Amino acid sequence: MILDKFKEKLRLTSKQLIYLSVAVLSVLLILTLNSFESEDEEVSDSETIPDVSSEYAEKLKHELEEIISKIDGVGDVTVMLTIESSASYVYTQDIEKDELETKSETVIIGNKEALIERIDNPQVSGVLIVCTGGDRAVIQEQVIKAVSTVLDIPTNKVYVAKSN
Repeated sequence: MILDKFKEKLRLTSKQLIYLSVAVLSVLLILTLNSFESEDEEVSDSETIPDVSSEYAEKLKHELEEIISKIDGVGDVTVMLTIESSASYVYTQDIEKDELETKSETVIIGNKEALIERIDNPQVSGVLIVCTGGDRAVIQEQVIKAVSTVLDIPTNKVYVAKSN
């Protein structure tokens, strides 16, 4: 039998062979359970945290096109946004204060789901506006000031051009 050959090669007693077998089986069981747990965590993370960056950018682009087109002399508008980063999530913290130290832990609800306190939208780093009236300096100035004010970005991050 295989166990007898293994026992003879390693010069183990029957008791030692049993202990070794139990240890090996325990390690295999732990590795198997950990692989199932990590797969579950990946699924729950993707389910609980939606990707709001692309939705936010698309909504912002549409709103900018709509409002800029209402400025007198602008005409048809197309907007392109450059997003600096993705949305960031701020999780609710449970804070315990002691006389000597303060401990904080992320609040977990249900099955390993962190409670989201707020979602910080991504930062816009640049805007390109192409519009019918984009060749006129007055229109360019009005559009640049409007976009700069709405997005709270410097005017040098906004460019207006004439469409053909």
